[in-house]
Amino acid sequence: MESRSESRNLSWELIDSREDRSYKLFSVSINRNKSPRTGKIHEFQVLKSPDWVAVVPLTPQNEMILVRQYRHGTSELSLEPPGGLVKDGQTPEQSGREELEEETGYRAESLELLGWMHPMPALFSNRFYVYLARNATPTGRLNPDDTEEVETVLAPVQQVREYIRSGSIRCGVMIAALHLFFDHEDNQIRTSL
Repeated sequence: MESRSESRNLSWELIDSREDRSYKLFSVSINRNKSPRTGKIHEFQVLKSPDWVAVVPLTPQNEMILVRQYRHGTSELSLEPPGGLVKDGQTPEQSGREELEEETGYRAESLELLGWMHPMPALFSNRFYVYLARNATPTGRLNPDDTEEVETVLAPVQQVREYIRSGSIRCGVMIAALHLFFDHEDNQIRTSL
């Protein structure tokens, strides 16, 4: 279906960009962009962050490995798949493997890319990569960062959708990551029939 807006230029021309502030996890840039409709120049704040990664790990018993941890933004505990920032010099897969073992004490032989998305394109410039790790097994090497206190939670895969519905899992980007997983699994079932 074609919309009226597809025939119009909707892209804003970048006139200039300057870094306003830089923090450990992100920097704030002020972009000046020209409206394609009015020609006027407006300022926008853009958060530049390293890419993010999440891993949806499954045990051989088809349990999903989740982590419960305190989130400072909400001042609450959050239940979610393991993940974090893509570290400088690493691929998203390498950082995903590292986050999986650090946060859960589990390791998987292979990771499968389920997809990537822009976590919040109105503000952030980065990507969020999601991997599936099948047959994850414990290594005994749980090693969270100094700023993390985590608890590993094993949940039957069929229970995770109910965790989302009931609000036990509330992190928006992690719900999107789990959607990629469930969509992948549903497609696997459909193609095998």
